[in-house]
Amino acid sequence: MQFRADRARITVLGLLAGLLALSLAARLHGIAWDGYAALHPDERHLFLVTRQIFDALRDPANAGLGWADWWLSDQSPLNPHLGERSYVYGEAPLFAGALLGWVTGATDWFAFIPVARVASAVVDTATVLAVFLGARLVSTDRTALVAATLYAVMPTALQLANFHTVDVWLSFATAATLVPLIALVTGRTGRVPAVALWAVAGAFLGLAVACKVTGVLLGLPALLALGLAHRRHRDWRQSGAALAALGLAALGAFRVLDPFAFAGTAWLGLAPSGDWIADFRQLAAVTASPDFPPNWQWMAGYGALALARDSLLFGCGPVALLVLAGLRRRDLGGPALILIATIAAFVLLMGLSSVSALRYGAPALAALAMLAAPVTPRLGRAGTLAVIVAAVWWGSGTLRLHDGAHPRIEASLWLWQRPPGTVLTNETAWDDTLPTLVRLTPDGPFLWPTQDDRFRFLDLDITAPDSAEKADRIATLLGETGLLILSSDRQSAVMPRLPRRFPMTAAHYAALDQGLACFAPAFERRRGYPLPLMPFDDSWAQEPWRVYDHPVVRIFRRQPCYQTEVYRAFLMRFVPQ
Repeated sequence: MQFRADRARITVLGLLAGLLALSLAARLHGIAWDGYAALHPDERHLFLVTRQIFDALRDPANAGLGWADWWLSDQSPLNPHLGERSYVYGEAPLFAGALLGWVTGATDWFAFIPVARVASAVVDTATVLAVFLGARLVSTDRTALVAATLYAVMPTALQLANFHTVDVWLSFATAATLVPLIALVTGRTGRVPAVALWAVAGAFLGLAVACKVTGVLLGLPALLALGLAHRRHRDWRQSGAALAALGLAALGAFRVLDPFAFAGTAWLGLAPSGDWIADFRQLAAVTASPDFPPNWQWMAGYGALALARDSLLFGCGPVALLVLAGLRRRDLGGPALILIATIAAFVLLMGLSSVSALRYGAPALAALAMLAAPVTPRLGRAGTLAVIVAAVWWGSGTLRLHDGAHPRIEASLWLWQRPPGTVLTNETAWDDTLPTLVRLTPDGPFLWPTQDDRFRFLDLDITAPDSAEKADRIATLLGETGLLILSSDRQSAVMPRLPRRFPMTAAHYAALDQGLACFAPAFERRRGYPLPLMPFDDSWAQEPWRVYDHPVVRIFRRQPCYQTEVYRAFLMRFVPQ
């Protein structure tokens, strides 16, 4: 009997090791998704801040600083909020990446980004492990493997694992917080004292907040777990000790891992930093501004149904949601309530925030996968196999997106084949312009857009308010251009949906699409979501899902029929009075 039990455990461990190895391989598969051209703006921002850290570490003027000056003082040269700097993400992933780059000597862009993306892949693989550990507390080892597999192939999880951003770190911290909370609610703590597990949960909660301030939402499931645990043992002294361990560990972890959120110069200096608060006030003002172009997609009619659709298809994937549809009342005990609270907190964040990006809900994916664990025993072997196959098939679309065929890279390679002196007109500096950083051959040097003055660049400033001046500028610049570049549809698909604000711009795009502007299509890439055997058009999905790794890229060539005065007169008909 003991032999059979040991054999079953060895089998599970072997399957888990295989799943983790495959999960890591899938996440490492696409780390060069953009040829290291910095096409994710958040990742680019993280590197720019990291470069300041590297500069501070190299500066001889800082050689005499003590460790407290480096880590506890709000005047530390490492402080990303100091002075005119602005940084609104958690400091834990920032410093983890900087430390990894410094130790390995990978301190320039082309060395650092591969190393940092590998770290993201490893961290998200650790999330797969955490999902297994949490799911086995509410079900069996085998169903926990299914739950971990579901998370491993969720589209948003796979996508974010290829970026050096804070999101994968927050997902890991969330999953890691849930494991001890579930163990405490179920009483499956083994020989570990309960107060120690509360401290572990608190430490991971503190890490979550140090990854991204929205990690504070984990306080909801943590307090719910405290209430459920108290209802089981009804000991106020024990509950008080649990609350103290949870709170102190969370605060201590946040103090250590996000040191410059505080103005104090000692461990107990817990007053919030003025620079830290100012950065978040600035962020709040920007995300609420109707004049900030990335906000327009949410203002142009992206509602709750669109968010639900995108979350189903490209957040968790439809297979995971179908599994959850099999939940029964008997499955909804204390652990399920904790998982549901976690999911609800981050889903509400997406729904109520002025920015409904799928990545804001990414921490809910691990909880959702754990919640699916009790359902899988009722599927049977054939049903479970079908679920795994379908989930892997759907998730493989994300892997295929990161196969190196990035539309902006392909467009840049095409542009570098144009003759020297070609006049290239991009739409706006708000969006990534083309050509981007690119290599003409796999082992060749990186070519910068402005290298050797090969091209002449113009900018339409299409995001400026519609006016007679804008109409004149567009008509004049188009008369000078050779190729008009739409490096994504961030403007062309959104601004026409705000016709009262941009009637002239809407007319411009309509004329361009209908061939009335005397510009003919010269290049186009629409990857969609490349499911095996079934390409899937996702051009209607939200921008943060599409624009970084598979934007629609179109390039138009000016035709001999174009006349500046004629087009100016056409645009002027639509200028707001």
